[in-house]
This record gives sequence, structure tokens and C-alpha cells, in this order.
Amino acid sequence: MVWIRHSSSAKLLADLAAQQADITHELLDSLPQDATMHHIRETLVATGVLPRRHETLAQLELWLTDFADALPPHQARIIRPFAEWQVLRDARRRAARHRYTAGAATGDRGDIRVAAMFLNWLDTQELDLDTVAQKDLDLWLTSHPTRRQGIGSFIRWTVARRLTRELVLPPQSKTFASQFLHGDEHHEQLRRCLNDDTLPLEVRIVGALIRLYALPVTRIAEFTTERFHRDEDGAYFTFDRNPVLLPPKLARLIEQQVNRPGRISMLPQSPGSRFLLPGRPPSRPRRASSLHTLMTQHGLPNVSARNTAMIEAVTDLPPIVISDLFGVATNTAHRWAQYAQDSWADYLAACQSEDGGAP
Repeated sequence: MVWIRHSSSAKLLADLAAQQADITHELLDSLPQDATMHHIRETLVATGVLPRRHETLAQLELWLTDFADALPPHQARIIRPFAEWQVLRDARRRAARHRYTAGAATGDRGDIRVAAMFLNWLDTQELDLDTVAQKDLDLWLTSHPTRRQGIGSFIRWTVARRLTRELVLPPQSKTFASQFLHGDEHHEQLRRCLNDDTLPLEVRIVGALIRLYALPVTRIAEFTTERFHRDEDGAYFTFDRNPVLLPPKLARLIEQQVNRPGRISMLPQSPGSRFLLPGRPPSRPRRASSLHTLMTQHGLPNVSARNTAMIEAVTDLPPIVISDLFGVATNTAHRWAQYAQDSWADYLAACQSEDGGAP
């Protein structure tokens, strides 16, 4: 009764019912896309009222419409085709392969925003896109050093379609990971994840997976329970294509999570496609951003722990094995192996700087 009287979700459902129209994705798309709308849409999908669609891609398309509509017409004439034929086309291709994540969508929004920012800068400099010279691009990069990666896609697109002269992005010196943990600190955090019963179960699982297998939180959030199985030889979890034998303590934690009786929603979970870390409603995974926050609250950093785990992995296993077992891109695994081989002193120096220079 409290929910019916005071919940924004209940009010939205009442408004939808009052319209006396078929509830469709298109109808929901026409309403403000806030947290309440996202929750109601997912609830309707989970109960079979609406068909499931790739929501991350759909939200990007909705966002683009609103973003482009707010631009001056002469900028929108450039941004719309760039976003449609460069950004969205690639996003749809990746979504069809089930490889388009919320993080990727955030990056795509960033590329579109930077393109619009560049066009706005041209307006303030009283420059036209078709007359932009290399010196103009260099000046923009100098005044916007953090936007270099974002503008690259747009410049390559304009050059390919002869909207600009031949422009070249100056080569950027490649940087590598700089945040690491000391070995003792890394292993102490791992022991804490495996043994500390005062930590929430999901924190222990996420923390252990990061520190053992260098997995990003965005991937962990997408894991489903059928990836875990046990046989007479032990417990296994399939991170990518091949099952990985788990340490007994981690296996017990994951098994406990899989068999957890608690319900966080009145909506039933489908036995065949349950998320290991269910969100609200449980038909979708827990948001990676909330997991990041949760880990930080319990003193378990993500980036430095993942970098340290990757360094330890490439010193013990060949890059191709890491790629096959943990789902790391082959070239990324080779880069890490080369970094560990050539820059071990840099790694140790980075560890010391993270610890305030202590030996």
C-alpha cells in the first residue's frame, strides 16, 4: 500500500494505464528517460509485457535524437550523419555480436560530444569545416589535450568523406598502467576477500575475481550462474570460452551466491539466465558503477588491483593462455607481457610511489 501511494514507479504505471493505449517500447521512448522509466521498462520486459531489446543501444539512439535536436542546424547537419554512419553503425554491429556494453555507449556519447565541441570551437574561431588547416587542428588539440582520442574518429570520418582537407592527428606517445599494489598488499587484500566473513558476499567475490584473474568489473557484472559448474575434479568458472579451475575458497563463495535463497524482487528469475550478481529487477545485472562504489567503500581498489593481477599473470603464463582463459584480447596480453619483461623496474617504482616511497 505504501508503494502504491508514494512510489514514482506506481504513479508512472497509473499514468500509462490512464492513456488507454498499448504499452510499447515506442510509447515509453516518448517519455522522459529517467531512473523510474528504466525500472518500469525492465519490469515490463521481465514479466513479458514487452519484448526484450538491446536497451543500451536503444538508449544511445534516443540520446542522440535529443542531443542533435539541441544543436544549431548547421552543426546538426554534420553531427547526425557522423553519429549515424560512424558511431551508431559500429554500435549496432557490436550489439549484434552481444559485445556492446554500457561503457562502450558512454565512450560513443563522448565521441559525439567532442565532435560537437570541435564544431562549436570552429564557430568561435570563425572557421569553416571545409577550410580547416592542420595548424587549426593542432591548435585545438593543444587547447583540448584530453580530447585527442575523442576527436580522432570524427576527423578520420570527415577526411574520408572529403568534408575537410587532409588532416593528420599527431602521434601520441603510448602510456601504460601506472597504478599498482605491492605484492604483500595485493595478497593481503586477496586473503581478506577469501576469508573475511564481515564483508558482503558480492564484495568478496568481485574482489577475488579481480585479484586472481585481472577481470574488469564491467565483465564480472555480466556473468551468469550457468558459467559455474562443479564435477568430481573441482569447481570451474568459464570467464570466456574455456572453464577455469577455481581455488576451493572462491568456489565456495560463488556456489553460495548461486544458491543464495534471498529475493530482492517479487519478479521471479529465469533459471536458465540468472545473473550471478542480479540487479533490480533481477532480470538485469547489477550496475558496474554501483559495484565500483561498493568496492571502494570497503577499501578494495579496482584499477591498481587489476593491474597488479595482470602483471602477476603474464609473468606466470604465456599471453595466449591468458587470452584463452580470461578473455583478454591477444594483443593486450602480449603488450602486458612485453611491459612486464621490459619495464619491471618501472613497475617496482610505481609500486613504491603508490606506497608513498616506502621500500
